[in-house]
Amino acid sequence: MEATSTLQLFAFGSATSASVMAFQAYRRSSAADAAAAGEVGPASLWRRLVSPVAVHLRPTNQTELELLTTQLLTAGRRNRDAVDRYCEERTAALLGSLAMALMATIVFGGLFGLLLALMSVVLGVLGPAKLLTVRAAERQEAIARHLPAAVDLLTTCIEAGLSLENSVARVAAELELSAPTLAKELGLTSREFDAGVALPDALRRLARRVGLDDLSALCGVIAQAHGLGAPIGNTLREYADSSRNQRMSKLEERAGKLAAQLTIPLATCLLPAAMLIILGPAVVQLVRALQ
Repeated sequence: MEATSTLQLFAFGSATSASVMAFQAYRRSSAADAAAAGEVGPASLWRRLVSPVAVHLRPTNQTELELLTTQLLTAGRRNRDAVDRYCEERTAALLGSLAMALMATIVFGGLFGLLLALMSVVLGVLGPAKLLTVRAAERQEAIARHLPAAVDLLTTCIEAGLSLENSVARVAAELELSAPTLAKELGLTSREFDAGVALPDALRRLARRVGLDDLSALCGVIAQAHGLGAPIGNTLREYADSSRNQRMSKLEERAGKLAAQLTIPLATCLLPAAMLIILGPAVVQLVRALQ
């Protein structure tokens, strides 16, 4: 009976993993084909299947729609149909989780099957939003890691006599290999400059797309200096100094918290070994004396 249950669990896990990998491979191949063709082709089969249900998951409130759009922008999804695609992905995940829950109930049954079904449903409901949040956090971390170097390079370009628009384009070109995420955002801002978008509006869009506090503060400082006619090079240098001091303060704060965070792991891992070394010989001698 135990071997049969183990075999059923292995078969269920293998089928689930194969389904997920096949779905991801299909999506990647479709996206690659569309990118190679240079245009968006007709909707794929799974989109045609889930789109009637996905329409009902689209936010109807304008505030919720703007919030979702901002989250998608932060995650790097800037397509016109990004909201619709996200709703379709939520629908596909929900339907897939229901199918997995039904399979778990049929294959295993009982309390174990019910727990697997509940876990599948929860994963299908919360999974897409969690993945979107993780993707946005990864992009923000990548941008924050290279932002100080970008600020220093931007200051150097401005002090060399380039305009702010040309400096942003030059920084985007220089960071294309070392920081592709930040370079892509700066390149988009540079193209907005070329298209005639006002500097404060372009910087505001940049801050909204990234959603990073440090970059938002930088855009606000540049827009304010541009509006007041102040030298942008001096402003950027002062901002870089203050930002560097804030980063050092944050690192010192994290280093100070590290000792407290290591207390429980050290006590859990080292205390039993230390007690064994200290009390082990005494216990051995006591056992020998009692014998």
